[in-house]
Amino acid sequence: MTFVFLGLFVILLALIVRSSLGQPRLILKVLIHILGGIVGLWLFNLILNVIGLDIPINLFTILIVGLLGFPGVLALLVLQLLGI
Repeated sequence: MTFVFLGLFVILLALIVRSSLGQPRLILKVLIHILGGIVGLWLFNLILNVIGLDIPINLFTILIVGLLGFPGVLALLVLQLLGI
């Protein structure tokens, strides 16, 4: 599973480089946000596993993090702590 997220991180870096070379289109911006959310959520999970917390990575959490960014990760963390 780690190799999948490593591959997504490489794709994210390639998309960021592509968008910086020219005028990024809307779909490219959306892909960067979604992939950034997936990779960020995975990295956050790696850190949270040390203290025993886990945020599941599924379509709902990816959409929340892709739309809201880091505040979405914090919202998911609060929901996880509340047991919702």
